[in-house]
Amino acid sequence: MPRVDLKPRKKPRQQRSAEMVEIILQAATRVLERESLAGFNTNRVAEVAGISVGSLYQYFPNKEALVAALIDRTQTALVEAVDAVVDSMEGATLNESLLALARLAVQQQYARPLLAAALDHEEKRLPLQGRLHASANKLVSGAERLLARHRAELPADLPASAAADCLVITKALVEAEAGLRADPPPDLEARIFRAMAGYLTPPGSARPGAGSVRRR
Repeated sequence: MPRVDLKPRKKPRQQRSAEMVEIILQAATRVLERESLAGFNTNRVAEVAGISVGSLYQYFPNKEALVAALIDRTQTALVEAVDAVVDSMEGATLNESLLALARLAVQQQYARPLLAAALDHEEKRLPLQGRLHASANKLVSGAERLLARHRAELPADLPASAAADCLVITKALVEAEAGLRADPPPDLEARIFRAMAGYLTPPGSARPGAGSVRRR
């Protein structure tokens, strides 16, 4: 796509400015949820926010910068949610932990499905690779923390990319279903769990101490 400015025009340094940015982003969220991308533009966001479009442009140069800010916010919330789940599953079994991650993935996608679908579309369209890569690394770190607790249960030859692979599997399953229907199928959590568990502990896989050297 043509080069587009995705950065906010200025960062809020005072409470009043921070409150204005919050009003704008909340309005942008409401427009995406109600009207999806077809009705999303700076004029409409300003109207819903109850401000002039000139006031909006003081902070965001275009609608793409607004979407980028919403994606940043969503990614931050997802990283925090994954870390919270990993922390809460201290002492749980591997299967319990994987099921908790599967449940979180479904909740995150379907809590606000129209918003999630719109942001998923824009993640693929906008040049956000650097930001998304940084968020993905944080998500992988959380998943690696979880797997590290269960080394004794995992194959000795498990790839170093196992945590990242599990997240890719989860994202693919959730987004595929979200593209088909507004509500999650009742078996989606179980399917995500089975996909991750099957990848991590395939039948006949070697366990640590069984003659194989675990990769680091």
